[in-house]
Amino acid sequence: MPTPDLPPTDPRAGDIARQRLILTVIIGAVALGAILVVVVAKQLPLPLRLLIAGSDLVVAAVLWLVIRQKFSGK
Repeated sequence: MPTPDLPPTDPRAGDIARQRLILTVIIGAVALGAILVVVVAKQLPLPLRLLIAGSDLVVAAVLWLVIRQKFSGK
């Protein structure tokens, strides 16, 4: 028999979980965009495509660090 859902101890737990989920989805979208720029945008020169993809990956890494720092639970 499944256990009933317990109420969260922090009233802001739902908002925090929603913010974390949104940032995680954004990180995935930015990383996917970086891959798509390299693969799909053939009209751009290769160095420019790599620069755009690299900057997208840096943005994804920074957002990942924000998640780790803000939502670490400490």
